[in-house]
Amino acid sequence: MIFQAHKGVSTENPENTMPAFLAAVEQGYKIIELDVSVTEDMRFVTLHDSTINRTARNKNEEPLQKPLRIDEITYEEALGYDFGVWFSQKFRGTEIPLLKEVLELARQHGISLKIDNKYQKFTPEQKEEFFKLLLPYEDVACLTCSDFEELRRAVAYFPKMRFHYDGPVSREHLERIASLLPKERLTVWLPHKNPSTSWVKVDFANESLARLVKKYATLGIWILSRNEHLEQAEALGAEIIETNGGLKPTPPTHAIADMHTHSEFSHDSDCPIEDMLKAQLDRGTEIFAVTDHFDTASYTRYDVFTPIASAFETVRQLGEVYGNRIRILSGIEISEGFWYPEIYQKVRTIADYDVVIGSVHLVRYRDLTYATSAIDFSALAKEEIAQYVDAYFDDILTMIDTVDFDILAHLTYPLRYVKGKFHVDLNCSRYEEKIEEILRRIIKKGIALEVNTSSLGILGECMPPADLLAKYSDMGGYLITLGSDAHRQESASFGFSEALQTIEALGFKNIYYYKGRRPYPITIEGRTQS
Repeated sequence: MIFQAHKGVSTENPENTMPAFLAAVEQGYKIIELDVSVTEDMRFVTLHDSTINRTARNKNEEPLQKPLRIDEITYEEALGYDFGVWFSQKFRGTEIPLLKEVLELARQHGISLKIDNKYQKFTPEQKEEFFKLLLPYEDVACLTCSDFEELRRAVAYFPKMRFHYDGPVSREHLERIASLLPKERLTVWLPHKNPSTSWVKVDFANESLARLVKKYATLGIWILSRNEHLEQAEALGAEIIETNGGLKPTPPTHAIADMHTHSEFSHDSDCPIEDMLKAQLDRGTEIFAVTDHFDTASYTRYDVFTPIASAFETVRQLGEVYGNRIRILSGIEISEGFWYPEIYQKVRTIADYDVVIGSVHLVRYRDLTYATSAIDFSALAKEEIAQYVDAYFDDILTMIDTVDFDILAHLTYPLRYVKGKFHVDLNCSRYEEKIEEILRRIIKKGIALEVNTSSLGILGECMPPADLLAKYSDMGGYLITLGSDAHRQESASFGFSEALQTIEALGFKNIYYYKGRRPYPITIEGRTQS
């Protein structure tokens, strides 16, 4: 089965941008679906809407005040807008791509581009220039048509191109299309019935339609996001499936990645990185990240920059020595990045991190703005404690909206101390709406949710617990990482077997590791039985 990325990997990157297309290449997708629009000066760009308002922001990151059509501005004017920051701070400064740039990318990596049928609305002059641009790229570009006459004209222009059809499907339709194209040059798409396709007007995929299509063409089914969708498409005999990123091409098997560890370069650890590495090797961990603390609020008290630079250099050196035995990644855990944005921005430039973890260890609550781990919750009234935890979730929401990071660390962190250390019974149901909003926002922004195992010996559960992981899955979340949060070598990959059993029981098929700040899947199927 061939996997096609809808607007690139658009669940983890801003749609129709080079980051989304590059992610598709790196994650193993064989086809990228994209949308083409045209500027006032006849430059063809990748954009879904007729206006730029939904996916563009002014350079000051503010939304555009009035509707602005892409065909009413030049390409140079379009470059004056930011097409990444609407998705998340991680993609600040992303420019709108030229279609030609994406065509070259596809040719370079031997993949195909499926161009959506929106080009059918181009004027005759625009369509002529569009076809001229595509003609040298018949080996990588594929046009999608929903109208027979449009398909007939395009087939006459491109004698070697593969075509896609996503209009009404019946035996009559397919016989007419087959008169234009041999089966090996035609893919016919059927929509899978799910929330992503609730707006479509054509018939949804079913057994009889799928059998009919396969007599005349390759069968494609779109848009799938969940494992059960994939199983249903497989049962229908789909040869290509389109996903927005929630489903991945076959990943490597039976690896474990610990994406959250600390070393002597953190203020609260004295563990040499090499000792942590050897402990990970002993436990059979194939991948681990060194993510030493950068507590933004501490910059006025001591040098918080030099340790991070030193950790990065140590990781580089150890990678040269142990690289054939374990993959060691360079990362950072940035806490309270929104307290002092200029300090946060400075630390972001110290190194080329593989992963940036976002966390909140200090909560903006009354005068208790020091480390949660140092607060004596036994001295507080239960309602004060509840308000403190409420403020913690507010700070998480602020961090998600304002800070550039890849993984949300140890959600429900205060409960490690409130419930685990001080035995105060505090039910998370009180914060249900805020937690759901946190999960909704990280899913929308392509931020992973960490399953942190450091609380297993204290709370008897991970952070966050299984019920919140189930909620995350139900809401469409799939980016899961494992983190031991180890500060000593004895804690390397602590509790991973138990955590993996929970994750797999909830229906997740993959965990993820980050390299170059991009997520890569690792299958967990069978790991808990091995």
